[in-house]
Amino acid sequence: MVDVVVFGAGGLGRVVHDTLLQSRQFRPVAFLDSDRSKHGRTIDGLPVRGDAAQVPALRNQGVAAAIVAIGDNRTRVRVAEMLRRQGMRLVSAIHPLASIAPSARLGEHVIIGPRAIVCVHARVGDHCVLSAGSIVEHDNELGIGVFLHPAVRLAGGVRIDDYATLGIGACVIPTRRVGCGARVGPGAIVIHDVLAGTVVRGVPAVRPGGERGRFVAEEDVLRTPPRHRSPVPQSQADSSR
Repeated sequence: MVDVVVFGAGGLGRVVHDTLLQSRQFRPVAFLDSDRSKHGRTIDGLPVRGDAAQVPALRNQGVAAAIVAIGDNRTRVRVAEMLRRQGMRLVSAIHPLASIAPSARLGEHVIIGPRAIVCVHARVGDHCVLSAGSIVEHDNELGIGVFLHPAVRLAGGVRIDDYATLGIGACVIPTRRVGCGARVGPGAIVIHDVLAGTVVRGVPAVRPGGERGRFVAEEDVLRTPPRHRSPVPQSQADSSR
């Protein structure tokens, strides 16, 4: 087994810890967290060793793999890339009860929970989180750092751009697009493309005040994305874990 440190000792970190244990491919050995009040504590049997300053010591002890369990999308991506620069290998946590089609493509450093489904020819970018029971249907495309909360349902041909978040139970009808950094509220049903950087809620999903979300071109969104990596076939992802 590969020893792994989990960065983030909150709820998502505990979920990732459990997923790694159930996958039986990685051995979580410690948490790291930027919250100093957690340092020195033991959470689910793992010590919280400190923050990123502990990485060199962990590497000296032979721990060279890491996964970031932080809910905020941009922070999760930023910390992951920082750990990569420090020489840590980023790994994925994929629950054994997840269903992933052989033709699906997964990027690096993804978290996929129990009963999540990734269907044929779907593409999932680096640093994504697909929570328990989420459904990514055929021909979906998820960008970098997307977060799907539990029971999100994406119909066929949907595109979710970088850093977007969909709340628990949200649904998107076929071929719609959710823009970069947008947030879809819990239980919302998206029937129109969603403007990058905005929040939509309700059934059907609209912006506060009743204005419908709409898609805008990526070049109109000010952002500094991390280095892009081509998603890899699921068979290759399995062999690297």
